[in-house]
Amino acid sequence: MDVAVSRPWGYVMRRSIALLSLLTTLGLLASGCSTPPDTTSPAPVSYLWVVNSEGGTITGSGDENLTLTLTGVREYVTQFADRPVRHAYVLSTMDFENRWADWFSPVTPNAVLSFTEPASPMPASIVLEVTDPVYDESARTLSFTATRLHREPDAHPDAVETVSLPNIQTPATFISGALFIDGAEDEAVSESTESDPAATSPVPTVEASADAADPSLVPVAPDGSESPAPMLGAAAPSYRIGDTGPGGGIVFYDAGSKQPWGRFLEAAPAGWNDGAADPEDLWCGHYRSVFTSTEMGMGAANTAAMLSSCEYGAAYRVHAYAGGGLTDWFLPSEDELNALFVQRNRVGGFAPDRCYWSSTEGGRVYSAWCQFFTGWYEYNGSSLSKNASHGLRPVRAFS
Repeated sequence: MDVAVSRPWGYVMRRSIALLSLLTTLGLLASGCSTPPDTTSPAPVSYLWVVNSEGGTITGSGDENLTLTLTGVREYVTQFADRPVRHAYVLSTMDFENRWADWFSPVTPNAVLSFTEPASPMPASIVLEVTDPVYDESARTLSFTATRLHREPDAHPDAVETVSLPNIQTPATFISGALFIDGAEDEAVSESTESDPAATSPVPTVEASADAADPSLVPVAPDGSESPAPMLGAAAPSYRIGDTGPGGGIVFYDAGSKQPWGRFLEAAPAGWNDGAADPEDLWCGHYRSVFTSTEMGMGAANTAAMLSSCEYGAAYRVHAYAGGGLTDWFLPSEDELNALFVQRNRVGGFAPDRCYWSSTEGGRVYSAWCQFFTGWYEYNGSSLSKNASHGLRPVRAFS
């Protein structure tokens, strides 16, 4: 292990536990990002990759020359950007393996594997350096050469009470796992509120391909006709509450100015479900924490976290919607859902006696926030079981 490029435990924990905090407030506790950036100059953006699996093994002994094999991995991985961008992206696992050397060869990344052992209901964690990924698409396995950084975590310098954890023995077999991989470098992007939010995001550079000419990617107007590409320098259209948005939905929220996530929110129109009433579905198929945010503008990242963690349920249902030919619809956060409740009559089609799911987890691991679209007061809802079926209405953000 090249000590010169290894990152200390404290840094790893800040960046890895950051993911858990990100999904709570999407504020990721990464150092150096707590101060609002200078809007006139580029600001560093931190990010983490997340790979979820149904299980796996760590083989070998000692600290070096270990092999981490994730089994039952998903066909995609998720990337989360740190404050103030607060965006999430997905990439196929095959592309992730192919681009590994481009992203991580300058500095070997650290990673935290959070996994559940067969004999224990609670997840454990181990900190590793990971290199040389090998993805087998047919077998759904992703393997790494790994080096353990510490046998046990160091005591936190701010801790009032010292906590000791049992050492993770290898070889080990686990039944579910999430690998949080630290970004090789921070990316400097402009955070000016006048810039395009997409330009502030650490989007991986990809090769040009035939997909660029995919007719399904041509913008589509609400009436179904192709929309011409906007002329460079043309003024962005202005929207008011109740207007039809770019995705054919109804605009129900205006932030007043461009935010990192956009400015406007539109909701899918009544009848979006193939002309039928709003469907119902489970929030998620398990009771593990997903760690989401209540805040305005966080619904897209919440939904990405749900897609990464849940095998089925509400996130998949709304993400499959492609109104206006767009595929960035998501389940609203608690605050976004409340804004939708306020404008429910303008948007229309809501069942007054139905509770609608948000993408915000509740106060307990088995619950999520659901809001009833009845009565006259805001936040008329409660944290309900994730395994219950409630109403769904996709929303999307735009500038």
